[in-house]
Amino acid sequence: MNKLGMNARELRLCLEFVAETVIGEESRLTSLDSAIGDGDHGITMRIGFEAIKRKFASLDEKADLERVFDHAGKSFMGATGGAIGVLLGSMLTASGKALSGSAEMGAAEFKRVLEAMELSLIKLGKAKPGDKTILDAVHAACEAVTDPAIQDLQTMLIRAATAAAEGAQKTSGMLCAKGRASRLGERVLGHPDPGAVSFSIILEAMAKWLASHAVTQ
Repeated sequence: MNKLGMNARELRLCLEFVAETVIGEESRLTSLDSAIGDGDHGITMRIGFEAIKRKFASLDEKADLERVFDHAGKSFMGATGGAIGVLLGSMLTASGKALSGSAEMGAAEFKRVLEAMELSLIKLGKAKPGDKTILDAVHAACEAVTDPAIQDLQTMLIRAATAAAEGAQKTSGMLCAKGRASRLGERVLGHPDPGAVSFSIILEAMAKWLASHAVTQ
């Protein structure tokens, strides 16, 4: 595989690595959520990504990019409850639709994926940047990949992952406008949004996987 993109098989392997990474972060995510939420975010993320791993174990080897993302989203959504189950599941299925007809996910395709994720969140969650939600990390990632000079997926993923992590950290200084945490007022200050952190972990894992598998031609 070159650093310009990944095919459907590589995407599946990448998402399996993402799943392992997220599952390994269960305790950290649970701790973050315990500060401002129900304390079940890490558990939900683990359950959702375990479902993705099970689905991929039986997924047709000929599944294209759209189907890989679609199955991931539906598996996550079907196995989990709460807002994050619907939001992240829908983000993944929207990613699949954004790649319909594409044989490879390169820089341009991944930019479409991020844009589809953001649009999905806005439609479903009715949130906006600054509301202290997962959208803050997704929006930051989208903003980071607008440079048309970025021509390879590896560079784009690194920039998106870095921006998402920064966006997630910035939520520490935000008041919460959505969900149960909105009732806590200023008590949420100093605590990042768990969903935003989860998204940054996902992108960081994707970037790490690609960096370890890509070869420059």
